[in-house]
Amino acid sequence: MTSIERLNARLAGKPVDKIPNMNIFMTIIAREAGASYREYVQNYQKLVEGNLICIEKYGVDSVSVISDPMREASAFGAELVFPENGVPYAAKPLIMDNFDLSALKRFDPQESERTLDRLKGCELLRQRVGKDYPVIGWLEGCIAEAADLRGLNELLVDLAMGEEYLDELFPLILEQQKRFAKAQLEAGADFIGVGNAAASLIGPELYKKYGLPWDREITGYIHENGGRVKLHICGNISSLLELIVQVEPDILDVDWMVDFGRAAALFAGTKTAVSGNVNPVAVVMQGSPKTVEDGIKRCIAQGTSTTLIAGGCEIPAAAPDENLLLMDRLLYFGSME
Repeated sequence: MTSIERLNARLAGKPVDKIPNMNIFMTIIAREAGASYREYVQNYQKLVEGNLICIEKYGVDSVSVISDPMREASAFGAELVFPENGVPYAAKPLIMDNFDLSALKRFDPQESERTLDRLKGCELLRQRVGKDYPVIGWLEGCIAEAADLRGLNELLVDLAMGEEYLDELFPLILEQQKRFAKAQLEAGADFIGVGNAAASLIGPELYKKYGLPWDREITGYIHENGGRVKLHICGNISSLLELIVQVEPDILDVDWMVDFGRAAALFAGTKTAVSGNVNPVAVVMQGSPKTVEDGIKRCIAQGTSTTLIAGGCEIPAAAPDENLLLMDRLLYFGSME
C-alpha cells in the first residue's frame, strides 16, 4: 500500500498492511536537511528536502509543512525574532492593552512572505511525492493565533475576563484562516493541520465559548473545500474531549498525558480518528527499546480499527534512530492484531 492508501483505509476502519506512522517531526526535519532551525522555518526547499528524507528513513506516512506558529502572525504584521536554533517569536505583541485591532493587517496569503513560503512548501511537496503520500498543510487555530498576537498570559486573562474585543478578534482571525486554508488546499494539501495548543489551558467552559465555535467553523470550511482536518491541541485536553467530538476533525492528535483508551473509545463510531499518544520525551527520546515497544503496544491495545499511532507531540531531535525505526516496525505488528 502507498502511504495515502494506508491512511485512507485506516481512517475508514479497513484493513491495512501497517498502522500509519503519523509522527510529527520538525527539528528532526531540519537536522536531516542539514539546516538550522532558522533556515528550516524560512526556506521551504529545506523543509521539503527534510520531509523527503524522513519518509524514506523513518517510515513516516505523511509529509507536512508544519514548522512554527508564527506564519500568520507575521502576515498580520508582527515583527519576528528568528533564533538560530529555536522557534520564531514576536518581538512585541501586536495587540496591546488598549485592545486596538487596527494594527492587524488583512492579508493575502500569496502576498505575505511567510505564508507564501508555506504555500510553496505545499506545492513542492505535492510535486515531489505525487499521489503516494498525504500532504498536510498547517495553520493556527483561533485561540492559538490570538495568543500569538496578544501574548499567551495576556490572552488567558482576557478570556477569563470576557473582554469585548474578543468578539471582534475571533471573526477576523477566522476570515484569514479560511483564506490561508483554501490557498494551501489549492497548492496541493490534502489535510490542513489546525494547531490550537493554547486551547488546552482554558478548560471546558471557556473552550465552549471561545474555542469550539471557531474550531467547528474552520473544520467545516476545510471540508466544504475538499480537504480534511488534523486537529492538534497538544497538552492535557482530557476535559475537552466531549466538546471536541462536536468539531468533527478527521484526525485528533492526543498528547501523552491524556488517557488514550478513553479518547479512542469516546471517538469510536464518530467521524474522527484519534492519533497518539506515545510520550515523545520519556519514551521515544529517553526510553530503551523495551520502553518504546511497551508504549507502542499499549496504544495499539487501547485503540480501535481507526486509531493512528504517533508521539503525543513533536518527536525531539535527540530521539535515537533505533527508537524511531523500532516504532515504525512495530506498526506492522499492530496491523495484524
